Amino acid sequence: MVTRTPLRVGILGAGYIAAAHADAWAVHPGAELVAVADPDPARAASLAGRYGAAAVAGLAELLDRDVDAVSVCTPSPTHADLAVAALAAGTHVLCEKPVARTLADADRIVEAGQRGPGVLMVGHVSRYEPDHRAARRVVAEGTLGPVRMMSQSLVGPFPDWSAGGWLGDETRSGGPLVDLAIHSFDFLTWVVGDVPERVHAVGSRRPDGLLDYAVATVVYRGGAMAVVETSWGHPAVAGLTLSCEIVGTEGRLAWDYPGISVGRLHTASGHTRDFSPLGRRGFHDEIAAFVDAVRAGGPAPIPAEDGRTALRISLGAVESVRTGTAVDLTGDPAVLDGAR
Repeated sequence: MVTRTPLRVGILGAGYIAAAHADAWAVHPGAELVAVADPDPARAASLAGRYGAAAVAGLAELLDRDVDAVSVCTPSPTHADLAVAALAAGTHVLCEKPVARTLADADRIVEAGQRGPGVLMVGHVSRYEPDHRAARRVVAEGTLGPVRMMSQSLVGPFPDWSAGGWLGDETRSGGPLVDLAIHSFDFLTWVVGDVPERVHAVGSRRPDGLLDYAVATVVYRGGAMAVVETSWGHPAVAGLTLSCEIVGTEGRLAWDYPGISVGRLHTASGHTRDFSPLGRRGFHDEIAAFVDAVRAGGPAPIPAEDGRTALRISLGAVESVRTGTAVDLTGDPAVLDGAR
């Protein structure tokens, strides 16, 4: 398909992640953000107005604006219908993680991406964070030898910014194991380059029943293991915190956000707040990679199949917390979709 310069872009959704996409699209020299779609007219107008874009109601109106590509930044259960329809219209799609809420919907997206003709990429932004990319490069170069053990802790406060509080509804968001830990599941699987076969997870819940803390162990076909800690129960003042360790037969690599990329703000009231000077650099690099793939006619830097793998681990962890037993990730996907 012929792609114009600049790339005409629309964003589906006008929430927190949509704002990160909008900022990245706005600074890319080869793109023009032309419209933002959201069922809430005020939200759409607020985000679109920052960038001189039009505010519209939904995908049909975006397509009427003759866009070349869309960022899907809506709640997870809506991803499949929107991505499949956009691809069918010949539009390139950058779909936020998780690729979908169920494996059945993920399969629909994978199949639509295979039909083309547009490029379909899943937005696992951790792969574009400088620290994560550097760690993966060290592993790929063989410096650590074969990887045997990995761990990542990605914890923070409850994300109370979601529209209508949808993230707090586990039937829609999957809770922190699907919305937050999926970053770790995708990154560590990318690093080890192997097939996840089994996951075992334990967790605790708030008084209202929402899972707010969990630890999951993933076993890969070649014998490597990964431990992932996730939380929506940490104090809000600390923000999102990450630490990671990768151990191979020849070495160990470890880093954390407080050690490399987090500043600390001390206020006159005596409170402190952590923040990342890196800002949204990962989103900028992610979108630049997507544009390059569109210009080249593919392939996608992060294919939908990878998004499905990360979702499979996340849903397996949810099912493991529910049953108290390890979950076979190679079995019937309907079992994992039943973990909702």
